[in-house]
Amino acid sequence: MNLDLAVLHAVNGFCGNWTLDRLAMYEENDYFFKGGLFLALYWWFWFTPEPDRRQANRRVIVIAFIGTVLALALNRALADMLPFRVRPMYVPNIGFRQPSIPFYENLEHWSSFPSDNATYWFALSYGLYRLKRPVGLVAMLYSTLWMCLVRLYLGIHWPSDLVVGAVLGPAVVWFVERWLAPRETFTSVVMAPISTLERKRPDIFYAVAFIISFEFVMMFDDLRHLVRKLTHQLRLAGLVGIGEGAALFVLAAAGLVVVAAAASVVMLRRRRSGAEHHASSGLQRPTKIAN
Repeated sequence: MNLDLAVLHAVNGFCGNWTLDRLAMYEENDYFFKGGLFLALYWWFWFTPEPDRRQANRRVIVIAFIGTVLALALNRALADMLPFRVRPMYVPNIGFRQPSIPFYENLEHWSSFPSDNATYWFALSYGLYRLKRPVGLVAMLYSTLWMCLVRLYLGIHWPSDLVVGAVLGPAVVWFVERWLAPRETFTSVVMAPISTLERKRPDIFYAVAFIISFEFVMMFDDLRHLVRKLTHQLRLAGLVGIGEGAALFVLAAAGLVVVAAAASVVMLRRRRSGAEHHASSGLQRPTKIAN
């Protein structure tokens, strides 16, 4: 018996318990105790009362969000490109125990490797770790017990799916942080426009921030469902040959490019406006009043 199957049996062996089954089903349909708590923590760090720390926190948060989106998109791209792996719940004759209540998730045509849930929640946990280490460590433990262990219990993933996903998420955020944080371009093209918009037009900024927060809480499920349907129809029409994961990766990269381009336009307009104001001020000469 391989290690994957041994660990699966150790956790899934409790499946069928009336209380644990209902707790697991609640977790699978819950958003408040997953994304809700994580985003509440991020907003807490965003509004930290220390002015000197606030800007540093916001920089880490933006990097963490960018890295998490890229990690999730990369995860689905890998799931499309790597050999298909059947989820334990659909594999016959492995000693898998079914829950005592119906489980209606249709995941039969989704490869289980690597786990997108583990990638997503550990990426966000790593962002919290960069903001405050004890909070990040608790978030990682919470992700392990509440998000990942339940999916092992229900046979949605193999243990190795979860382990690889848990490594992939923080690794991508770490890479984005190392690649973006030292660059002055990131400050001028991304952070400066965000700070300007938040300060001058908080109505627009926080309306957009609310939508982004909502999608993070939902793990982008509605957008991913839309992409899945669109790519399926395009494949049927013979227009594209890529899967949902590759499409998500392309869309995420394109979205970041669009955001960067929009931020660059805002910065150029602000600089041009400042230069014109400076020039007009320089042309003014004080007039002498005759006695």
